[in-house]
Amino acid sequence: MLILSALLSVFVMANEADHSKSYYNIEEAKMRCQTSYTQSPTLYMSEYSWGYSLKTMRGKFEEIYASGKRLDFHNEYNKDEDQFYLYLNKFSEVKPLAITEDFIKSVTYQIESAHNEGFAEFVFFPDMGHSHLYFPLDHWEKEYESKDFEQEERYQKMLADPKMRPLYHLTEQLQMQDEHEEVIDDPVLAFKYWHRNFMGYNNSSYSFEIPVNKEENYNTVREVPGYHRWSAGFAVSASEDGCFPYRDADGNKRYFDISMHDPGYEPGEGSGYGL
Repeated sequence: MLILSALLSVFVMANEADHSKSYYNIEEAKMRCQTSYTQSPTLYMSEYSWGYSLKTMRGKFEEIYASGKRLDFHNEYNKDEDQFYLYLNKFSEVKPLAITEDFIKSVTYQIESAHNEGFAEFVFFPDMGHSHLYFPLDHWEKEYESKDFEQEERYQKMLADPKMRPLYHLTEQLQMQDEHEEVIDDPVLAFKYWHRNFMGYNNSSYSFEIPVNKEENYNTVREVPGYHRWSAGFAVSASEDGCFPYRDADGNKRYFDISMHDPGYEPGEGSGYGL
């Protein structure tokens, strides 16, 4: 069994001054988010590679951001229903999944918090791009474990649940270790290495925690004491044609999408990530 250390750090930033710095704007998102995923150029996993430096990762992020390529099955706003949707694709059956504005706001604040603190710099798979969902054990047992849900119903409940906590593995493809599996002697890389497990709250706050796993290569936290892990979470990726505005680390307004699926592989290239 993995031995998880106590939380390395806990940052609480939930006051109005912090929120005033956010570029969250649901009305702007409604205007931008009316393009179906079927009309967007698809972002594939083949765009990425492992072992990026910060410089090469920035170059790849800017390239993809400007390309117009977006996560498959990305978010959409239905004007007639005044409702945002994600889409679940399982065995070629696509089901709509309603999401709440509180969930969108929470994800926006999580992205901005990770950028403000320097834990992440880019919203795409190689850095801050995918999440896993965690629930307090007693809450999971009461609300989910013994109940029979259709998949879209389960995810609707999960993503609207204020007790759900997403954990992002940051710097996913950033080279932070040498050939001896030691952290590279660089203060920026070391800081990112020890802050790569970003565990937010689904309650429209900037609050988060940074659990640490000193026993496993690349400080990858999987099990969190007191929580049930639902591994297949949501993905985020930035695009100039994306829906939701956020403030990046340099104070610029950028846009990101949410999907229930990580970038997959182009037809014929093999299995992808996601559901």
